[in-house]
Amino acid sequence: MFYEGKPVTAVQLDVAIQKFLNWLQSLTEPCLLLAHNAKLFDAKHLLKALEMSSKTEPFSEVVVGFCDTLPAFKELFPERKSYSQENLARDLLESTYNAHNALNDVQMLQELSDKFLSAQIVQKHSFSFSWYQEYTKYLSDKRVNLQTLQPLVAAKAISMGMAGKAAASGLSFTHLLLAFQRGGSEALSNVLKEKFNGKTRVTRRNKVIMKICDFFKGQSKE
Repeated sequence: MFYEGKPVTAVQLDVAIQKFLNWLQSLTEPCLLLAHNAKLFDAKHLLKALEMSSKTEPFSEVVVGFCDTLPAFKELFPERKSYSQENLARDLLESTYNAHNALNDVQMLQELSDKFLSAQIVQKHSFSFSWYQEYTKYLSDKRVNLQTLQPLVAAKAISMGMAGKAAASGLSFTHLLLAFQRGGSEALSNVLKEKFNGKTRVTRRNKVIMKICDFFKGQSKE
């Protein structure tokens, strides 16, 4: 590992995670971790590291969840053009720091949070560890489903947006194909039109549904 072109002392991932876990376990009660852009970056990479180190379960016992300070500051200062932590520190605290130094980065976020974030807004922009595990699984499943639907998109049987909606609802190419094979256009229509989280699962437009049916009909003739 290098920092500014110079080698630095480093440890294996599982060792680093265990040291972090040891520190968390030394605290008197479970804690909430704050990070700037936690939902899209920090929490995702931390969860991956925990899974690779087989430390997910003990971690979940000492960390109740995360707070994403990025949307919190967006709510507090809606008129700003930039919400990077460096710019927030410069404009709100008249302070500069080395954003590429992990310790300086953490200390600055603590200073910003202590001064501007109330308990109410921290709670509003927080999410539990268990919720995030389910959320990352959902994103992974959606990504896999979307990849399988690319033949339909390439053939212009559905739009990319429609494919994304289908993938988000848990549908893959195989699900649609099986529905068509078992019950034709009616079965496929039922799958696409059924209610999902209180809304139409994919589409109620018969024209779109018939395009998908035509695609599968063409596939069966090849």
